[in-house]
Amino acid sequence: MAWRFKASKYKNAAPIVPKAEACVREICVGSYQTYGNNIAASGAFMAFNWEHTGSSVAVLPLDDCGRKSKTMPLLHGHTDTVTDLKFSPFHDGLLATASQDCLVKIWHIPEKGLEQSLSDPEAIFSHKQRRVETVGFHPTADGLMYSTAAGCVALFDLSTQKEIFSNNEHPEVIQSASWREDGSVLATSCKDKNVRIFDPRAAGSPIQLTAESHQSIKDSRVVWLGNQHRILTTGFDAARLRQVIIRDVRNFNTPEKTLELDCSTGILMPLFDPDTNMLFLAGKGDTTINYLEITDKDPYLIEGLRHTGEQTKGACLVPKRALKVMEAEVNRVLQLTSNMVIPIMYQVPRKTYRDFHADLYPETTGYKTELVAGEWLNGSNQAVPKMSLDPAKREHGDEPIIIHRGNLSDFVKNLENQRAKSNTTGKPNQQAKRNDNEHFVMLNTGNNFEEKNGNDNSNESNGKKSTPSQSQPDGECSELIRKFEAKYKVDSEKEKAHAYAQSHEDDKESPTEHEHSTGSSEEVSSSGGLDNHSASGSHSPPKPMPRTSRSNSLPEASDSAGESSSTNTPRPRPRTTAASAYKPRLGPKPFSSTTGDVSFDKVFAVPLAPGSHENISNVGQDSGVEMTPAQGAKPDLIVEIEIKKKHEREPAVSGNGVQKSLTTSERRKIFEQNSESSENSTEGEDRTDADLRRNCTSRSSFAERRRIYENRSKSQVDEKPQSPVPLRREHSKVEPLKPNQQQQQQGNVIDTKRISVPEGKLMEEHRRGNGAGLKKSATEAAFSAASTKRTSTVFGKVSKFRHLKGTPGHKSTHIENLRNLSRQIPGECNGFHANQERVAVPLSGPGGKIAIFELSRPGRLPDGVIPSLVNGSNIMDFQWDPFDAQRLAVACDDGIVKIWHIEAGGLSEPTNTPAGELTAHLDKIYFIRFHPLAADVLLTASYDMTIKLWDLRTMTEKCSLSGHTDQIFDFAWSPCGRLGATVCKDGKIRVYNPRKSETPIREGNGPVGTRGARITWALEGHYIVCTGFDKVSERQISVYNAQKLSAPLNTASLDVSPSILIPFYDEDSSTLFVTGKGDSTIYCYEITDEEPYICPLSHHRCTSLHQGLSFLTKNHCDVASVEFSKAYRLTNTTIEPLSFTVPRIKSELFQDDLFPPTRITWSATLSSEDWFASNDKAAPKVSLKPEGMETLSSIQQVPAQPVKKPDHPQFGGQKSEYEINKQQEIQKSVSARMEFTTKLEQDDMEGVDENEWQE
Repeated sequence: MAWRFKASKYKNAAPIVPKAEACVREICVGSYQTYGNNIAASGAFMAFNWEHTGSSVAVLPLDDCGRKSKTMPLLHGHTDTVTDLKFSPFHDGLLATASQDCLVKIWHIPEKGLEQSLSDPEAIFSHKQRRVETVGFHPTADGLMYSTAAGCVALFDLSTQKEIFSNNEHPEVIQSASWREDGSVLATSCKDKNVRIFDPRAAGSPIQLTAESHQSIKDSRVVWLGNQHRILTTGFDAARLRQVIIRDVRNFNTPEKTLELDCSTGILMPLFDPDTNMLFLAGKGDTTINYLEITDKDPYLIEGLRHTGEQTKGACLVPKRALKVMEAEVNRVLQLTSNMVIPIMYQVPRKTYRDFHADLYPETTGYKTELVAGEWLNGSNQAVPKMSLDPAKREHGDEPIIIHRGNLSDFVKNLENQRAKSNTTGKPNQQAKRNDNEHFVMLNTGNNFEEKNGNDNSNESNGKKSTPSQSQPDGECSELIRKFEAKYKVDSEKEKAHAYAQSHEDDKESPTEHEHSTGSSEEVSSSGGLDNHSASGSHSPPKPMPRTSRSNSLPEASDSAGESSSTNTPRPRPRTTAASAYKPRLGPKPFSSTTGDVSFDKVFAVPLAPGSHENISNVGQDSGVEMTPAQGAKPDLIVEIEIKKKHEREPAVSGNGVQKSLTTSERRKIFEQNSESSENSTEGEDRTDADLRRNCTSRSSFAERRRIYENRSKSQVDEKPQSPVPLRREHSKVEPLKPNQQQQQQGNVIDTKRISVPEGKLMEEHRRGNGAGLKKSATEAAFSAASTKRTSTVFGKVSKFRHLKGTPGHKSTHIENLRNLSRQIPGECNGFHANQERVAVPLSGPGGKIAIFELSRPGRLPDGVIPSLVNGSNIMDFQWDPFDAQRLAVACDDGIVKIWHIEAGGLSEPTNTPAGELTAHLDKIYFIRFHPLAADVLLTASYDMTIKLWDLRTMTEKCSLSGHTDQIFDFAWSPCGRLGATVCKDGKIRVYNPRKSETPIREGNGPVGTRGARITWALEGHYIVCTGFDKVSERQISVYNAQKLSAPLNTASLDVSPSILIPFYDEDSSTLFVTGKGDSTIYCYEITDEEPYICPLSHHRCTSLHQGLSFLTKNHCDVASVEFSKAYRLTNTTIEPLSFTVPRIKSELFQDDLFPPTRITWSATLSSEDWFASNDKAAPKVSLKPEGMETLSSIQQVPAQPVKKPDHPQFGGQKSEYEINKQQEIQKSVSARMEFTTKLEQDDMEGVDENEWQE
């Protein structure tokens, strides 16, 4: 067939995006100016930059999903942004990170993942005060790592932890590097617009070829197209169009293909799969991922299906051995967004997915190599052996192949043992040849331990068999076996190996030849399954599973002797549609077991709500109960109990001693028995909760459990939101077993079954004395306290202001026809100020004009000259006196503060005569601030980096503050009026006590961006909120503990915008409003004193851009309309009132839960003389409740509690006669309109016989 008519098998590969539940969600990722991809993946883990600075790295299992906590374990090893990160192709737990702090660090990820944060790397390499740009591993030599910094290429040997090569011949920064698949040469792209072929082992200059590449100075990327003679680069041309260029190194100066895409600014990250020739182009900041197929003939690049979704922060490919080959998944792209990691599966459409499609999966590069760094540098070349992805040729079918080889010291020891073994064999021709595989073959022989998911193709091809005697001497063999078991094997594997060793001592004494899998050079662990052994060493091809029914149930497994379970053959999944390739997990993480004791409750258990009653009487009847801590479980409100069953429920055991999985009917029987016992145990419980559960655990839905929480927490009023009390899983809670119980357990084969018991039920059992082996401890109070938590603490924090609503005022209340607004106001000035009577707006033009508009006269302004205050100099800042609505202070660039007095009725004509002038500084003034409690106290901050406090009554200076080293961005008074906080351009936050010290009393790190910042106090002065920018100009909000300013408690990122976020904090509702000049969105957050400290609320989006926002004091809010905050908004042509309310049903009542007594901030608490004399006085509080309006708390009835003696003194009295009569009338009225019947709907339904359930 002619070339142009040949259709590619991967032409129609379609991207399949899982639902949000199957993605990693709620992560914190910033925008990084680096040359890396910001994310990397191995066969077991994924790693990506964390937080906005990017100095930390998050590492998660590859198949992980769900919401992630802000306090999850991280890699904290760098002091600056991590620029690049890569996993070793021969070790899934070996990670290399490069950073702007000039260091490269090697990390070892444990087999179970990160259980705690790591800060100590395995090795550190320095680039001598040069920022490291890229890092990676050699594709064929084990333990060989490369990195680039500026124009330097360096190679490091991990076994000796030394630099073995360095070259500085690149004239500019190296932006990207890629090895050829055989590891012989390296391709680099440089900022000098050239691409080079680099051979570190060449005599003379290592640069072999040089050619001009993309003609833009923006970033470019290079990738070698597998083992071909071609490379591919992405970049920009002179017109800033994005380009893709393919070059043949045999004709390097002439591009083989040039493809121009678009004019977008995102850097294209090329991801190439050499097995399928599939190329993925993901642009940073783009919402699309392009798929192209590369051919060796014209047109060279064939476009495939394009994926459009979230904005991309980074992307990488998953190794081929981790793909779902039985679903025709040919590639998987991990897309990193600002808050998610999305696994995008590229699936080739086929009629059926029940069989392995060998035509889609050519042999791929394996995971073992016999070449080390020293041998490669001496000129040795050796390709990595290929492996097949056919599940029939893999030990555990289509399960992912995961490689764990210990930490870096174990890797070095393996190399030393290999060299020592080579010396003792006396074969000089094999001295330099590395074969770690023999070491592991010996270990597997001694322990009857086979490699999991190994590939046996190499074993069949070479036809070699090895024995323990041929591998190593007996003494060294036994010592290595012991170290291997202690280091790598889990407890269940050790027990199996020990039992097997006792039953086969004779076989060990007589040396015989055994067949071993030589498909791996190190230990390979799978994600689950049994260690099944085959006598012949061959594997049968996978048998298709039958089609599932509508309920996804499978026919029962055959128990006939004809089907041998000794070989765990792969079982392909039944046919599924493309959309169901990724199924979201709606419940807990699926149970996995390495022992095969999978029960129905394990697979289908749903976590029970703490506080709801569940039966554990069957636990008490069993004598083999012990409390054990859940391995790897998070501290939650569910206690895991292991119940060791008797021999009658033991699963069937096959002939080779391996437990057999339970069939569907056996799981159903166990489930029914547990349900019956649970149903019968509700007799002694509270009938209210039993009715809510409808006497059946299987019918308990999340809605019912939440209703239980709400009923239990109706009368609970927590002054401060708290987190659930975590259970301490201690061995002190385990009651030791009696000797006869221990003997009985040793004599019987046990089956482990896990059930969930809420802590409320445990406490009830404690009180009844049926602890079932549970020992009372000092944490009993914590149990009872946790059981009375509000719904919000279990299902997430629920704020009363979560659904706040912003409503602009009617058009009749607007001031329209504004014109000539000034755009030259400095960033330290908010640009717009309002009080309850009038607003001040700066106007453009010379003279420093400020227009004053009366709020009592809304409407369209007349054309002509607007009456204004003429200051004579450029305006730097202005502010209304908080205690005098007629006094305005204006700071000018000549260092003078002018005090204006506005007559009642407003301005009628322009005026240039202020009421007073204050020569504050000899230089420009940044900003001015009035004191929040004391009258006539003004603060000024100047370009001379000093802050002065003035008494306006006498026009004299009282205090001067120093300690700043750069421009002062903002100052904020604490609510008590004693302290002040500043944020500076030098990246520091300082806290002052002006009347006691001129220097700061506390100092900490603030925003690193230099564009500007704002600061305010929160939560009665215990916390400080700071808004600013990070290093990549992304706007962020940080919360600090006012006593510990070393690091923020949490940082929330918004977007990339040049405008400074101006905060306003409402102390009564703890609501933070932030917005910037030129924005159209007012962001709303609640500041709390517990994690995450910044809780997003409903943001308000305006219909037009605003130039300023100014809030009024609390006494001007319309509390009758549930208005808790009021502001005025300045746009280009109008001034609009803006009201923030909370939706409430009973709005005719005073919502006293939303409006606590508020501090009086609209009148002075003390005079300037008293304040400067340190005669402090707290601001009085006043209730906002209007006269004649009833409160919500007085109307709400406390639900009656079911007690026999209602007049018991512990309930504090009876209801009023009015409430009792009103309740009786309502009951009579409802009863008269409702039909009452005790008959249930299910009474008329036909059931089934009991014996039918047993079939």
